Amino acid sequence: MNPSVANVESWLRVWRTARHLRGSQLAYRLMRITRDRLRVRTRTSGHPRRQAVVARQPEATIPRVPDFSRGCAAGAPLVAALRQGELCLVNRTLPFQAAAPDWRLGAQREDRLWAITLHYHAWLYELARLIPVDAAGSTSVDKDHGAARESPPGPDAETLFHTLLHDWLDTCDLRQPGAEPLAWNSYAIATRLGWWARLWHTLGPHYWTRQPQLAETFLQSMHAQASHLAAHIEWDLRANHLLRDAVGLAWAGRFFRGGEAARWLNIASRIADRQADEQMLADGGHFERSPFYHLEVMDDWLTLARLLPARQVSEKMQATWRRSAEYARWLCHPDGRVAQFNDGAAAVAANHFLHDCETWRRIGAASPRGGRWLAQTGVVAWHGEPWTLFWDVGDVGPACQPGHAHADTLTVEASFQGHRLLVDPGSYGYDDDTRRTYDRSTAAHNTVLIDQQNSSEVWHIFRVGRRARPRQVSARIGTDQLWARAAHDGYDHLPGRPRHTRTVAVQNQGTLRIVDDVKGRGNHAVDGGLLIAPQWRAIAVPDGWQLSLDGITLRVAIQSTCELETSIECRPIHPDYGVEQDTQRLCWSYRGKLPIEVALAIEPTSPTNL
Repeated sequence: MNPSVANVESWLRVWRTARHLRGSQLAYRLMRITRDRLRVRTRTSGHPRRQAVVARQPEATIPRVPDFSRGCAAGAPLVAALRQGELCLVNRTLPFQAAAPDWRLGAQREDRLWAITLHYHAWLYELARLIPVDAAGSTSVDKDHGAARESPPGPDAETLFHTLLHDWLDTCDLRQPGAEPLAWNSYAIATRLGWWARLWHTLGPHYWTRQPQLAETFLQSMHAQASHLAAHIEWDLRANHLLRDAVGLAWAGRFFRGGEAARWLNIASRIADRQADEQMLADGGHFERSPFYHLEVMDDWLTLARLLPARQVSEKMQATWRRSAEYARWLCHPDGRVAQFNDGAAAVAANHFLHDCETWRRIGAASPRGGRWLAQTGVVAWHGEPWTLFWDVGDVGPACQPGHAHADTLTVEASFQGHRLLVDPGSYGYDDDTRRTYDRSTAAHNTVLIDQQNSSEVWHIFRVGRRARPRQVSARIGTDQLWARAAHDGYDHLPGRPRHTRTVAVQNQGTLRIVDDVKGRGNHAVDGGLLIAPQWRAIAVPDGWQLSLDGITLRVAIQSTCELETSIECRPIHPDYGVEQDTQRLCWSYRGKLPIEVALAIEPTSPTNL
């Protein structure tokens, strides 16, 4: 492409991305860029004056808040890894020397998710839990949180804890070069404040009395972080980041005493109250439309319900959590893991449900039965026998923040007899690399690709320009069968305006049918396929494929109004962050004039009948 043309197209892509933003987002981002370039320090940056700490002592206890998923090793394996100069976060073990730790300060181009998770300090909390209980017995957090202490693996845990905490306080002070991008990133601070509050109370007053200098430095840093967070709320990013900022301020507000702590609580309450209305859709789903982040946000709703003192807001948070829990229940495969639309892992939902036992007893541990069209989020769900099905017929995300979106409109996930069958490529990490490009691409999902163009214009790490919008969505749900149809306009900008329409039908003890109809003018390249879970084995057979697993045999029959080429390709999937597995993709392709219709039928069969 001519460089001048490419430059114009690049600017147009930026325009297609930025035009959806709110004016307040653009203004706040411009303010941040200007401040950073001029190196203007806000008055809350840096540590507060030494003499002010006395008025900012922590409360004796904090409300009972569950220890949510920490994404790191725990117990003796954590100590053993640190002894060996390693640390495992988000399923990846990287070098990390306790004697001279690399805190990944400054802008990071590789392992960005690992690096920011390092600064959450959930792993530091795990080290604190290994330090032997003093003579006073269990601390208030042990009782309130029901967190049983690990059997200490010796003095190494306490030595490592002291060494690493001291080094972080010295090296990652805001005044140090490169500290702000990750260590003092607002989302990282908000997450870390929760783990630091737990850490402080887990160790207990007798411990900190024996460490007065460390205690003073720790409290000064924690207070400075809360002040910095209050001055750097992520109004530009919004979505789950804005909600996590509220969680961080709520932790700080309940942890410290005094007027400033009360102000943080008021800010957290206002954000939480408004974001419950903005971020939670009428069907109970989160507006970013990622089941994984839906669970993360669920944890934040429950944390806010426990921390915010205003009864009305607290009750609203609890009610929001209950609605989101019911939605999450509908998005679970039989293996207990949620669907993997957009960014995120195939997380176990029960780990999040069980933090509110009353609601869990009410909605029940068993999977729902039948079908539901979750119209606002844009998911058609079916829980039958032997099929479980999830179909994405919604927007890629909120207009103002689709950063976790994939170009996956009309993609399908399915399980058969409790086994995952049709899977999503998932998300390996958040680096600007080929894995990220693949994970977000239309070609990696169980939908249709036209002219090698993504249905939504996903680019860089979290950017989306042109967005596919669902059209003509309809669904008929009976007691034992589901029929649904939807189209999208993601390819309308291409010559001939090709339009993809998909029909999905499934019935109990019957066949899963997926029919793709592509209309438009002119010649086009049309590709489709299905990603198969790694435990299944696929082979080509006449007019389709055969799938087998543990004595189960499925026939995938393919029919088309035009001549197709079919194949089986090896593709990667990422069922969790930092995890890559090879699997098979059933592929079909067509090159020619539109329209074309391709029908897939998946049904159980016997190998002898093939």
